[in-house]
Amino acid sequence: MNIAPRLTLLSLACLVSCTVGPQHQLSLPESLGQPFAGPGADPAAVGDVRTWWQKFKDAQLNQLVGRALEANQDLKIAASRVAEAKAARTVARADFFPQLNAGGTATRSQSSEAASTQGFGGGPPTNFFNLNLDASWEPDLFGGTRRQVEAATADVQAAAENARDVQVGLVAEVATAYLELRGFQALKGVAERNLKSQQETLALTKSRQAAGVANDLDVARAEAQTESTAAALPLFEASLRRSIYRLGVLLGGTPGRLVDDLIAARPQPVVPPAVPVGLPSDLVRRRPDLRRAERELAAATARIGVAVADLYPRFSLTARLGTSALEAEELFKGKGGLWSLGPSLNWPVFTAGKIRGNIAVQNARQEQAALRFEKAVYLALEDVEGSLIGFGQQQKRYASLTRSVSATRRASTLANDRYKAGLENFLTVLEADRQLLLAEEAQVTSQTQVSLNLVRLYKALGGGWGEERAQPQ
Repeated sequence: MNIAPRLTLLSLACLVSCTVGPQHQLSLPESLGQPFAGPGADPAAVGDVRTWWQKFKDAQLNQLVGRALEANQDLKIAASRVAEAKAARTVARADFFPQLNAGGTATRSQSSEAASTQGFGGGPPTNFFNLNLDASWEPDLFGGTRRQVEAATADVQAAAENARDVQVGLVAEVATAYLELRGFQALKGVAERNLKSQQETLALTKSRQAAGVANDLDVARAEAQTESTAAALPLFEASLRRSIYRLGVLLGGTPGRLVDDLIAARPQPVVPPAVPVGLPSDLVRRRPDLRRAERELAAATARIGVAVADLYPRFSLTARLGTSALEAEELFKGKGGLWSLGPSLNWPVFTAGKIRGNIAVQNARQEQAALRFEKAVYLALEDVEGSLIGFGQQQKRYASLTRSVSATRRASTLANDRYKAGLENFLTVLEADRQLLLAEEAQVTSQTQVSLNLVRLYKALGGGWGEERAQPQ
């Protein structure tokens, strides 16, 4: 059998093969070239935001983030999804190569006595042995397999971007829980300091009552204010412990594992003076969620080509090599050899609209992916602008509250001094102390909020991951 002409034709067909379906092209909104408009935004200040949490200069925060990146379950799940996508790509790539299958049979049979009496058989049992090797190969003439591998590759890249997005969210969540912890500890410290001052005032008021200078009403008011301040301490304790429990889970362990390490009060981390923002167009490069959406769009575009390829004929080359015999020892003596080789053609002439319907499905999914990407870009811009305005305005609020605390503390000191000198009534002292407690609590809350808004801003900018850490194995 002369198979050379067939192989030559098949080779020529492979050389002129094409890839059907649209090519992935990304168009970005023109507004991405315009700088951010939020207060404090400096597009020229493009810096490294991969390790932004280190800008707080808090060694314990740095340690917690490092431990979370090693042990967090969500990050491990995301890495496993990358491995799953890579395995799926391996499955898709297998269609490029010939498929080889080996098989064999061994049977022993005998006709029934009833059949033999009617002339259909009978006699002693017979054996039959068969060994065969089957090979098949379908060349990718119209690019269906190439498009499938292209889509699978985009899926791998999208899964990797998802892992990076999980990492960005994890770092931000660890920093948020830590900053809230230090904020609640600071609030508790403010309440404890005011409680001690109020207890001293209560003791002084009782002494003045015993001397006949103060009355029962002053004592009752002092006691009420002292107990009101004391009542806030359990709430702060519960809140700061919840933050510790949250950190324990984020670090891949039990909620209470970090209590001994974090329960001691420490100062609130200092907010860095400047934030590198860059241009909106940098977001597409830095934010993993946008990069993931773009890769999902690429995968959806490639799957249109997979669907279009079904419109065209499929060519395949099949071959069989084997041997058969009635006795096992005859299998390899050369008399039972058999083989076959030949091309085949399969062309779906009529499918009742199934193929074109699938093309329409993939086109619709590609359109949806494009709209999701566009929406993600606009949401990212909103996220950054909103974080910028929140961070900038909260800084102004904190500055005003700091001046307010200074003035209120001075007023409280004057009120207490004048009360001790008999120049003011006790109600003035109570009001001054109450205003001081409120002002200090507002200042601490604002300082915490400045830090939290900065975390949101860094997360919105896509900070918190690096190429060297973001490649799950």
